[in-house]
Amino acid sequence: MEDDMDMEAEDPGSDGDGFTLEEVLRLGGTKQDYIMLAAVEDKCEILDGGKKGDLDDLEDGELKAFIEKLGIHKISKEVIEQDDSSEQEEKKKKTQTSKEKNDAIKVKKKTTEAGKEKSKVPAKENKVTNTTSKNKVKAVFEFTERSTLLLKPGGKWYDHEYTKEYTTQPQDEDHVKKYKALAEKLYDHEVNLYKNKKEFQKGANTAWMKTVVSTGTLSDRMAAMTVLIQDAPVHTLQFVENLVNLIRKQGSKRQNIMALDTFKDLLQSDLLPDNRKLHTFAQHPFDKIEEISSGNRDARDRRLILWYFEEQLKGHVAEFVKVLETLTHDSLIATKAKSLNVIHELLCNKPEEEKTLLVLLVNKLGDPQYRIATKASYLLEMLLNKHPNMKVVVCLEVERLLYRPNISEKAQYYGICFLNQMIFDHEESDLASQLILVYFCFFRACIKKKEIDTKILRALLTGVNRAYPYAEIGSEKVKEQLDTLFKILHVVNFNTGVQILMLLFQVMDSQQTVSNRYFAAVYRKLLDPGLCQGSKQTMFLNLLFKSMKADVVLRRVKAFVKRLLQVTCFQKPSFMCGALYLISELFRLKPGLKVLLHENGVRILGIISVK
Repeated sequence: MEDDMDMEAEDPGSDGDGFTLEEVLRLGGTKQDYIMLAAVEDKCEILDGGKKGDLDDLEDGELKAFIEKLGIHKISKEVIEQDDSSEQEEKKKKTQTSKEKNDAIKVKKKTTEAGKEKSKVPAKENKVTNTTSKNKVKAVFEFTERSTLLLKPGGKWYDHEYTKEYTTQPQDEDHVKKYKALAEKLYDHEVNLYKNKKEFQKGANTAWMKTVVSTGTLSDRMAAMTVLIQDAPVHTLQFVENLVNLIRKQGSKRQNIMALDTFKDLLQSDLLPDNRKLHTFAQHPFDKIEEISSGNRDARDRRLILWYFEEQLKGHVAEFVKVLETLTHDSLIATKAKSLNVIHELLCNKPEEEKTLLVLLVNKLGDPQYRIATKASYLLEMLLNKHPNMKVVVCLEVERLLYRPNISEKAQYYGICFLNQMIFDHEESDLASQLILVYFCFFRACIKKKEIDTKILRALLTGVNRAYPYAEIGSEKVKEQLDTLFKILHVVNFNTGVQILMLLFQVMDSQQTVSNRYFAAVYRKLLDPGLCQGSKQTMFLNLLFKSMKADVVLRRVKAFVKRLLQVTCFQKPSFMCGALYLISELFRLKPGLKVLLHENGVRILGIISVK
């Protein structure tokens, strides 16, 4: 009871010497500590090293230090913080549960607007996906520099597997443009990186090669550029452009010819593939490039560099062909001849720009200089000997030349002379028929003229005679020309007349309708004065033998034999021997002709040995 009285006496708000509850709590104590300390009397014994003393004997701050040493304030703070955190978690849980309840109530109330809410949510999602897709596209077309070369020098660039990835499907133009812009940056960086590494490479003669390319002699410059291009074609495209400029540059024919030879050799050995043409940048599968690269950025960038280089090379080759065309019109025959040789070699060995090169070579059939026209015809023949499959393409191009409105007769003559030397087989009946129609078209044009050009006519007849056995042309188209052939037969010279008779016999014999009109024309041709000087005597004797062999009227054959013997008396010994051998063969094939041996007045037949 006394203790209680003492506690009541010590009011917390009093100003006495006793300590208050607030002071104990401030120092980190609790209410229980306050009660314990307050219960201690002023005159109680305090153990202090075995001595008794009053509370008044405590020094200032000694009690505070003692309480702090006990760590009571730290424990109390942790308890308070835990209580606070537990209270906050409970508040959060209460607020979350209340929010969930409110949301559930709102969802139930707004069931009628569910469709609208659903339509709004995808729009937000589309916006998010669009932004992410744009970021991905930016990342795909982003240029990143490398410290090492993506394409190592060495080997043929067109043997790389990436160059064989080709498609005929149209590609997205926007994507192609973006990939091309990226490829240009990658290629420029690759070339610069190659130059820097080449310069700092130990033992490299880069500085010396640069000096030779810029200030060396002409032959040394060509050799240096050849070596540089052969070492790394992808990284030295600038020297390809330099060579084309040297071919174009005016003022030195020797420089043009040397650069032309150098570039031609490089095209055949290192720059152009053998079995395909160069592809443009858009002719590659950009819609699958990320897939075929398997997400590997280096593999994709290698493809872009090679594809970009291939298109640039294709442009330089096209520019070179344009320069080559100007050389074919040069005033010097040697330059023209050299350019024709280069065109022929490229056509024989590489498919790149073959259409343009073929046009250039065919056009030179109409060159005003005889040597160039004949050389072009010869090179075309050599081309067909090496590539017989190009026969149709070459013939169509020559036909296109013949039908030009401003073409000269000389060019037409050389074109027809080239076509009539064509060698056919029975699998090329369509081509033979097409050429016969071309010959007949020019034949009608020749007949319409007042003066018949026997040179062109003779060339046309040679072509028809050579192509007709292989052609499957309708008889009506040929019959349209037969009447005209009979009319002009008597106004042309002997050589042309023999060719007309050969054509008439081929047509009629194939149709088994050799007419009396034909035999009469051959019979009259035996008395042609041009027989003595004609160059077609052998052909005429051959035609005569075939005609008499095919004739079923024995009396007419006897008349031919008599007329031939009469003519032979005034011909050269070679013709006489041929005629006598012909008659001996006829006697063997037609025994009825032996009657002529017994007829009066035919003494010359006695010298013929009849089997």
